[in-house]
Amino acid sequence: MSVNLRDPGEHMGRDRGTILFLLVLLCLSTSIPQQACGNAAFPVQVIKAADYLQKRFNPSLGLIYESEDPGTHWLTSEFKDFKWKYRQTYWLYSDNLFAAYALEPFRPNIAAQIKDSLRRYGIPSSGLFEIVVGDQIPTIRNAVDHIVESTPDYVVVARRHDSQVISYGLYADLICYRALRSFLQGKTREAYRMFRQAVSLWNGKGLDDWSFRIVDGFHSNQKLALLLYTAKVLKVESPIFTEIERHLWSMQQDDGGLTALSNSEGKPMGSSNTETTALTLLIYNEALIRSVRSKARTLDGLFAGFYVMSVLFLIVTLVSFFPRGRRRSGRSDGAV
Repeated sequence: MSVNLRDPGEHMGRDRGTILFLLVLLCLSTSIPQQACGNAAFPVQVIKAADYLQKRFNPSLGLIYESEDPGTHWLTSEFKDFKWKYRQTYWLYSDNLFAAYALEPFRPNIAAQIKDSLRRYGIPSSGLFEIVVGDQIPTIRNAVDHIVESTPDYVVVARRHDSQVISYGLYADLICYRALRSFLQGKTREAYRMFRQAVSLWNGKGLDDWSFRIVDGFHSNQKLALLLYTAKVLKVESPIFTEIERHLWSMQQDDGGLTALSNSEGKPMGSSNTETTALTLLIYNEALIRSVRSKARTLDGLFAGFYVMSVLFLIVTLVSFFPRGRRRSGRSDGAV
């Protein structure tokens, strides 16, 4: 009987090569991102939304006014002498901050003018909304509205999250902001967990959060836009996002803007406004989304890399002892 004897080291070399190849393949497969939601499936609607913002841009102020709602402004409940209409009200945060970046791919000149105006007023950051453009924010606190400038013809206001009270509660937009904050801090697992919580609030007609359940019974459409934007930043893909995106664009009115609210049946109600329209356009600013991703820290990535290298080191250490056992086994077999 002939016995085909081979050097155990030859087998070991192939085994090592196979192990290393599989580990490299595993690392590469885990680093391949999923395709994000929100492709430009609504080109006509997107352009109409950009036109809506452009038409409401005041070149003398370098800002876009809030909306054309004919009713009494809700800020009268906060400021007893508030006398301006919605079309006379200009929000630095969040409306014009969002619009400045939403219009970059579509109306870059207007986007640049809005950014100049935001710098000119020199108001401290909102402490929240800047997270959508990749700026780090502190612990999220309740909002306080500030009148920045006023004349008989217009008022400039800013919403800043500078209250002494920390924000809590299952508000869909705050959950998305927290998810983006965690993502930029490198806490990706925490970010995905929070984001899944926000997605779970979708009921087919809007986001069923505390605002809908407890406050007023209306769905806030800007939250849908923020949800889709967060999905793109986190590179999360799901068929549900196509449904949400389609529903969001059903809020668009003849003037090109999107309504701020919808009723319990998911039907648009009230007037379109700058905030909702600008946040919706942000979904399609691919350059901004890439920029935000690039600012994310890599704490989880470093941990994963350390884990992989530790496992690899352990495998190589164990394998290094394997040939001796094989050789001893071979000599024993030969002796028999």
